[in-house]
Amino acid sequence: MLSRITVILGQTIIILLIFYSALVSAQTGTLKGTIQDAKTGDPLPYSNVILLETSFGGSADKEGNYVIKGIPSGSYTIRVTYIGYRQVETTTEIIAGKTTEYSISLELEAIEGETVVVTGQAEGQLRAINEQLNSLQIKNVVSLSKILELPDANAAESVSRLPGVSLIRTGGEGSQVVIRGLSPQYNQITIDGVELPSDVASFNNLVSSDKGQQGGGGTNSGFSIADLGKLGDRGTDLSMISSNSLGGIEVIKAITPDMDATLIGGVVNFGLRKATKSYPNRILGEPSFPFIQITSQGSYNDLKDSYGDYKFVGTAESRFFDGSFGVFVQGLIDKRNLSSNELRADYDLHDKTHGDAGVPDLVSLDLTDVFRERERSNITAVLDYEYQSGEIDFMNFFSTSDTKATSRSESILQASNDLYYSAKDEHNKLNVISNLLILKQDIPIFHVDLKLSHSYSESKNPRDLFFNFWQDDAGLSNRGNLAKVPPGLLASYIVPNDSIASLDQIQTKETFTKERVATGSLDLQTSLPISNDVTAIIKFGGMFQYRYRSNDINEYQGSHLYSGGGGVINAFSRAYPDLILNGGNLSFLNFSHDSYSYGDFLNGDYNLAYPINVELMYQLLPIARQTSTLEGYQINHLASMLNDYSGNEKKSAAYLMATLNIGDKITVVPGARYQNLTTTFTAVRGETAPGPVGINGGEVTKTESHGFLLPMVHVRYRPLDWLQVQFAYTNTLNYPDYSVITPRFFVGTGFISYNNYQLKPATSENFDLVVSAFANELGLFTIDGFKKRIKDLIFASETYVTDLSPYPELPQDRKQLFQFNTYINNPIPIDVYGIETEWQTNFWYLPQPFSGIVFNINYTHIFSEASYPKSELINEYDEQGNLVQTVNDTSYTTRLLNQPNDILNLSVGYDFGGFSARLSLLYQDNIFKKPDFWMQNRVNSDQYTRWDLSVKQTLPWYGIQLYFNLNNISGERDIDVNQKTSFPAAEEHYGMTADMGLRLTL
Repeated sequence: MLSRITVILGQTIIILLIFYSALVSAQTGTLKGTIQDAKTGDPLPYSNVILLETSFGGSADKEGNYVIKGIPSGSYTIRVTYIGYRQVETTTEIIAGKTTEYSISLELEAIEGETVVVTGQAEGQLRAINEQLNSLQIKNVVSLSKILELPDANAAESVSRLPGVSLIRTGGEGSQVVIRGLSPQYNQITIDGVELPSDVASFNNLVSSDKGQQGGGGTNSGFSIADLGKLGDRGTDLSMISSNSLGGIEVIKAITPDMDATLIGGVVNFGLRKATKSYPNRILGEPSFPFIQITSQGSYNDLKDSYGDYKFVGTAESRFFDGSFGVFVQGLIDKRNLSSNELRADYDLHDKTHGDAGVPDLVSLDLTDVFRERERSNITAVLDYEYQSGEIDFMNFFSTSDTKATSRSESILQASNDLYYSAKDEHNKLNVISNLLILKQDIPIFHVDLKLSHSYSESKNPRDLFFNFWQDDAGLSNRGNLAKVPPGLLASYIVPNDSIASLDQIQTKETFTKERVATGSLDLQTSLPISNDVTAIIKFGGMFQYRYRSNDINEYQGSHLYSGGGGVINAFSRAYPDLILNGGNLSFLNFSHDSYSYGDFLNGDYNLAYPINVELMYQLLPIARQTSTLEGYQINHLASMLNDYSGNEKKSAAYLMATLNIGDKITVVPGARYQNLTTTFTAVRGETAPGPVGINGGEVTKTESHGFLLPMVHVRYRPLDWLQVQFAYTNTLNYPDYSVITPRFFVGTGFISYNNYQLKPATSENFDLVVSAFANELGLFTIDGFKKRIKDLIFASETYVTDLSPYPELPQDRKQLFQFNTYINNPIPIDVYGIETEWQTNFWYLPQPFSGIVFNINYTHIFSEASYPKSELINEYDEQGNLVQTVNDTSYTTRLLNQPNDILNLSVGYDFGGFSARLSLLYQDNIFKKPDFWMQNRVNSDQYTRWDLSVKQTLPWYGIQLYFNLNNISGERDIDVNQKTSFPAAEEHYGMTADMGLRLTL
């Protein structure tokens, strides 16, 4: 009822606004023009333009164009400001019913008698500062100029130097962003406001027939949740996006009602890069060949001592018909070695009687060498056409990547004295296509923005292979109690012996995830002059999005092959009589002498004994597939069926907002957005059954719908020419992962895996307060305090139940105790709060050569408090000796997962003539990696300090540039530690990489 009243009220308001706008439009005039550099003629985007002693004003767009509507006729003084340039005041006449065109040129701020030149890095910084200051949203910016001056490896790396942003890396390469301590699935990635598809498979909710025990092959056995969990959400991999193809990047921390509200942390929005109007030494509109740039790069990987990496980028752009029609085309191919050395240690507190004083036991240790290579190809094509009353943009983006990773591991089980040798070979093919059509049109009364978009992504793993060998004596006997020793000492005690290790498990997995999204949105905007002191811009509109997604998994496995393995081992022997057997089992000796080299594993702190021959197992696989006994290698029907799903989502939204200018110092933006999501998914339900299939059940389809009214308000106040205060109150959403809300359940022996398809979206009430000081000499200094109260955040839950009546879809005739695994909306709100500070400046006012210094520093400190559910099964015996089981459901409070305590970014750039250099530092500390009721089982990251260097020199021939990058100069490792002992819980070492390239501009 409330939503219906809201819709009727909104429609009434819009009709009245249209009537009023039509009434006053004939009595007022319009002022429009371009703000540009007086010397070069280049546009100055996001300049601030106001009419003095009135409330009329605004900021220029990214092309430097401004439009102010609804101005009563008369004479006005225009003031134009742009940080880094001298302020200009000039007068003009406005005539009712007419459009006055008035372009204004600004001169660089300079010391009298000195000539000041804006260098490449300084220009990028100034554009970012001006956009950030004049935005209605609270955001941080990487401008196009800054991107092009010293490009990063990908878009994620460009974003990472902004306040409050940290990265999740793959082999040292940034792939996903964490914003304000909130994981990638809580953030949104868009191109010009249109959401990019989730381009990864959902693996965090896989069901295994043996409840995750993975055949007894140690902690690093099989395709585990730990390995693939980072791919199991709505997050988008940014490594596929080249910074060179972007027109700018903005991280929006506080949205306005006209934006999709599907975020809690923030929005990373990529601007379209269109053909430039500022060609060096060319006159716009003159007939000429396209502006062409070619980049060729070679790279070195220190970890694998590899020189085979490369990157080639070709860009062509031009404008035709007096600059009204633009064509931008870019192609990229690259190959990167993303190898790593990894350590994983698992700890568990057994002594639970001494509170925080207890010391956890070292349960297992995995040492893994990953040889990973990624080949990528991107094509971007952007067409744009500008005309008197609007413009049309058409963007097309295609990306394909091919990632091959071979992992070789040793896994030590401390208590049982077992040693496992394993290999995993994975091959992922990822394809993404995005198309975006934008129409901007002025019609009577309104400015109209229409966006139509389509995207498709697919992720294929045609056949991933895992196999391992079991050595039942790791050599730890007679060493005493090793439960409390550090991982390095435990690893030094093992005695690898390939002659006594036998084949344990073979597993292959085929996965195919695809997603198609179609979106349409319409925004209408009109100006309403209320008085000379108060003006309003009214904006309203809506959007509709249809998303189809499916996931298909086929798993084959043979487990415990050391105990006979059906006919598998005999079949191997018949096909290859020279294979070495170990008491009827397949010996590890056949696989332990490959030519692969581990090199200096983890800088020599640990050793891996045997380079495993993966190709031999591929030769044996066809033979294994031909065996059909239950104990042999066969399809895992249960895992294959339960992890499949398909379905669609329909998202719709409508909003109304106003931008109220009160005088020339205060801007208030009230508004509200109604957003609804309807999901329809199909998945398998069933219970355990005898026979090879192992499940009795079938497919079920369920539909759920959730709608929210989201009020928002922004206030911007400039009490002084150099001071701005900005406040934002917003409400946003986060939807559950796709695979979490599929209507799947499985009733096993003593356990139930139940998907809660009725999960509600999480909601976040957000507060931001930003204080900014700015001047030509100061640059921009900001302090941003924020708080988020998140309700209904989705957590995994493991409890114990006997009464299944709250779940009528489950079998009701069972009276036993079940371990119940599901997902819940956390009933206890979560608080995230912190402070971000940033200073951006350049020292143009110093004498040369010091005037070329560009300086950026930002620091973020984040706090959070989250309650995690905990269920404990207490086993006791009564006086008669009968077992009495009691379930204690409670919760514990700690930090939010992936929340860092501290992030510091520092970069110092220098430009002189054709030389540019940038030295950057990233420091982050204490990222929370693993929650647990017991402090001794929790994990957080250690301090991480990374230095990067970029150098570029422009040569005086044919626009040639030479550049050189050093990434992770000191070879810093990612290290996670146990909170109690500070022993390593995880390490990833990917070494230093270097790039050298040549860029030719024609």
